[in-house]
Amino acid sequence: MPSILEKLRILGEAAKYDLCASTASPRAHTPGSIGRAVASGVCHSFLPDGRCISLLKVLITNQCIHDCVYCVNSTSNMKGKKRVSTSFNPEELAQLTIGFYLRNYIEGLFISSGVGKSAECQAEIMHETLELLRLKYRFDGYIHAKVLPGINLDNLKRITELADRVSINVELPNKTRFAETCSTKDFQNDIIRVTKWLPDLQSRGHIPAGYTTQYVIGAASETDKEILERIFEFYTTNWDFKRQYYSTCLPIDSKQKSFPRSFFQREHRLYQIDWLRRIYKFTSKELISIVNDEGFIPLKEDPKITLARRNRDLFPIDINDCEYMDLMKVPGIGHLSATRIVKLQNQGVKITKTQQLKSIGIVLKRALPFLTIGEKTQLTLDNFTRTIRK
Repeated sequence: MPSILEKLRILGEAAKYDLCASTASPRAHTPGSIGRAVASGVCHSFLPDGRCISLLKVLITNQCIHDCVYCVNSTSNMKGKKRVSTSFNPEELAQLTIGFYLRNYIEGLFISSGVGKSAECQAEIMHETLELLRLKYRFDGYIHAKVLPGINLDNLKRITELADRVSINVELPNKTRFAETCSTKDFQNDIIRVTKWLPDLQSRGHIPAGYTTQYVIGAASETDKEILERIFEFYTTNWDFKRQYYSTCLPIDSKQKSFPRSFFQREHRLYQIDWLRRIYKFTSKELISIVNDEGFIPLKEDPKITLARRNRDLFPIDINDCEYMDLMKVPGIGHLSATRIVKLQNQGVKITKTQQLKSIGIVLKRALPFLTIGEKTQLTLDNFTRTIRK
C-alpha cells in the first residue's frame, strides 16, 4: 500500500499533462475560513493582475477505463507496463491540500482524475473531496476541477457549486478525429453534451472563474483549420470559454519515436492565433484566412505579420492619428504599448522619432514598415521582408 507521499509522487506526476492557468474569483471569504481565492489562487499560474500563485496539481486516481492513445494512464498504454495504479480517498486528498496550504506551499488546488470504475463514481469522489475542503476544513482558496467525460448533469452541478473554475478536455476538434484516438468515449455524448451545460451553470452563479478546455495536437490526422473552427466556435457567446489550451502529443515511452519539431511549432502558432482572437480582437474570418490549401497555419512567419502583409491597403498608419484597435493590428505593438500611444495622443504629445517608439515598448523591427511618423514611412515592406528573413 503506497504511502501518502508516494501517492502524491505518482498522481502528481500523472497530472502534468493537464494544462491550466487560474484566475481571480469573486468567491466570498467567510469569517473563520482559511484561504482566499480573490487574493491568490504545485504548478505555477498567474492571476489577471500578474501575480504568480501556486496550485497543488494532482489526480485522484491514475486508473482509467478509457483507451485514449495519447494518454499515459489509458488502458491500452498501461497494459503490460510496470506502472503503479493508486488512488487518493477524499479525506487523504483534503488533508494533504490543507497541510500544504498551512505550510505555505500552495495557495489553491487543481484536481483531476482518471475515470476509475465510471465517470459518475469518480465524480462522486471528486465532489466529496471538494465538500470536505469547503465545509469541513472551511477552505475558501482557489479550486480548479477537471470535469470527467460522460458525467451527468446532477454531478456536474454539485461540482460547479464548489469549484471556482472547471475544465473539460475536448482533446480533438470533431467527432471524426476524436474517433481516431479513442474507442471507449463518444465525442457528442461524453464531451459536447456535457460542455453545453456549462454556460447555463455559470449564468446561475456557479464556476465564478469560468471554464476552459484543452486540445492534443497531432494525436490524430486533424488539420489546423479543424482546430481553429472549434476554437472560434467556443469563443462565441453561445459557449463563452475563458481559455483554450494546446498540448503537443508526446511519445508515451522511450521506445516510441519523437515527434517532429513542427508539432511544437504548430502548438506555438495555435497559441498565437488564440491570443489574436481573444486579446487583439481579430475576427475569426481574418484568422482562418491564414491557413494554407492543406489546412495548416504556415510555420515560418508570425500570423500577425502574415495578416498585416496581406492587408497592405490598411497600412501604413500615422502613429499620431490612429485609434487603439488600429494599433492592435500592427505587428510589434501589443495592448500595453497601444494603450501608451493612445494616452500620449490624448495628452497632445506628438511622436517624432523612432526612439520614442522604442521607449514605449514597440518592437521596431516588426512595427516600422506599417507606421508613419508624420508623412514619413519608416521602412518599406520589401526591406521588411529581407529584414525578417535574416
